[in-house]
Amino acid sequence: MRKTVCFVTSAYNNSTHLEDCYESLREQTNPNWNWVILNDMSSDDTFIVANKIATSDEKERVTIINHDIKKHTLKGIHDYVNNYNDFSEQIIAILDGSDALCNENTVELILKEYNSNPELDALWTSHSWDINGMNNSKEIPRNINPYQYPWVSSHLMTFKAHTLKKISKENFQDLDGNWFKFGWDQALYIPILYVSRDRKFLDEACYLYKINTKFLENKVLTEKETHNTVKLVRARGFLS
Repeated sequence: MRKTVCFVTSAYNNSTHLEDCYESLREQTNPNWNWVILNDMSSDDTFIVANKIATSDEKERVTIINHDIKKHTLKGIHDYVNNYNDFSEQIIAILDGSDALCNENTVELILKEYNSNPELDALWTSHSWDINGMNNSKEIPRNINPYQYPWVSSHLMTFKAHTLKKISKENFQDLDGNWFKFGWDQALYIPILYVSRDRKFLDEACYLYKINTKFLENKVLTEKETHNTVKLVRARGFLS
């Protein structure tokens, strides 16, 4: 079966940014990708814009899944991947609905790495902020436990579907069984890196993080909740 990259976007009120996101996918030199938009009960025109994109894509590569309950990003991604029974080797790539790819060769680069190494389960790339080009993505030494290493993964996090399927959901929940809402990127990717047979950092900027679009009503509370999530995830380690 030909490998493709399945970009998964948890979208909540992203109507003003989805078309830019789609254009960055449509400009890819390698057309072997598909895009799944998880509409997380948006109150704006997210579904209308997403549906317009889906119907306009000549290769029918865009799928919309409307949630009937609020899942937030982490649970939405988890549920989608765990219900994906078609191909356990499917490459999943997380793409925020307000961001975009910044390299037209992103899909080609990802597929080249996965095709050349059957043991590769997780790959992340350099990224760039829209305000200053800053990038904090780096390699994690192979002999280092990712729970004990600083967060250096980028916003373009890719992995094979089977890695997420073998991680218990308790790794993504707090002590009361509530799914993490903030700090979800580390809560998701650290255990994936932990269980991966092989992992790799690709030092090419492929993802544009649009920090200018991420206005939060209560930034102080969000930062506190993110800190609490990361602290718990790292302190308790992997839950088998």
